Amino acid sequence: MNLRAGAAVGSIVLLAACSNSSPSAFVPGDASGQSIAASQASLLNSDARPARARVLYIGDLDGQPGVGQVHVYTAGMKNPHQIGLITNGTGRPFGLWVDDRNYFYIANEADKYQPSVTAFKPGASSPFFTITNVKGQPASVAVDAQHNVYVNESVQDEGWVQVFAPGSNTPLRSIDTGVGGYAFDAGSMAFDPQGNLIVAEQAKLALHVVKIAPGSSIATPMNLNLTNITGPGLGIDKAGNMYIASSSSATVSVFPAGQTQASRTISSVPAYGLTWVTPQGAVYQASGEYTVTEIAPGANSPTATINCTCSAQGVAVSK
Repeated sequence: MNLRAGAAVGSIVLLAACSNSSPSAFVPGDASGQSIAASQASLLNSDARPARARVLYIGDLDGQPGVGQVHVYTAGMKNPHQIGLITNGTGRPFGLWVDDRNYFYIANEADKYQPSVTAFKPGASSPFFTITNVKGQPASVAVDAQHNVYVNESVQDEGWVQVFAPGSNTPLRSIDTGVGGYAFDAGSMAFDPQGNLIVAEQAKLALHVVKIAPGSSIATPMNLNLTNITGPGLGIDKAGNMYIASSSSATVSVFPAGQTQASRTISSVPAYGLTWVTPQGAVYQASGEYTVTEIAPGANSPTATINCTCSAQGVAVSK
């Protein structure tokens, strides 16, 4: 994964429907800007938008010096185009998450600003809540069905997951993942159908995947066959199939639920960034460079590629 760096200023820029349209900043009190903002909120708001109008968030390090941004795209895998740009509360965005309310979360590593996790309500241009009481560098974030927030952090080359109750800046638990050493890099997180948190960590030039049971403070190695699978991305669909990316081979390996051996491999997927998997098994893979690969459920090769001309680190898709 690319070099990392933290936190947040700016606005949301809303784009016209065409991908080559010029961006126009939303100005409060401007009638045309308000109508564009209303359209964006409609796309992001689970109560207002059509079921198919999901959006794709792409975390991008290339914003202002020391500050990143988040691109907002259509997520249908057909003619993807940019519809927005979030620059407030973005810090240096790596891992992203969308919860069951379509609240959007960003794990921000430090550079110009301090490390943080920022949370946005659907359609919002600024975060409504920020977690700052972290141990290290937040690389990814996950939110469970009770809306507890889990933050995967690099702390002096060791992996830690901190758990925060909804609306709290004080951790309920700090969990040592048991993974650490040289070349450490905290990776993706996802929940399996039983509510276990699955965490990917890179250390000592290898990938490690651990499981944390609901309410537990113990991380247990999953003992998957990860030969030639280097991470750092990981995602899980509603059937419990686990998708693990490999930056070294540009692949995503699919592990059936409960199995330690991959059953198939998705090829030609640049994968230095993090991974998002929808409940239906659609895969969105950040390259860590200038693209995001979209893979339809069941496909073994890319369905579409978004050329965002950005440093794409993390991705997430709304419900």
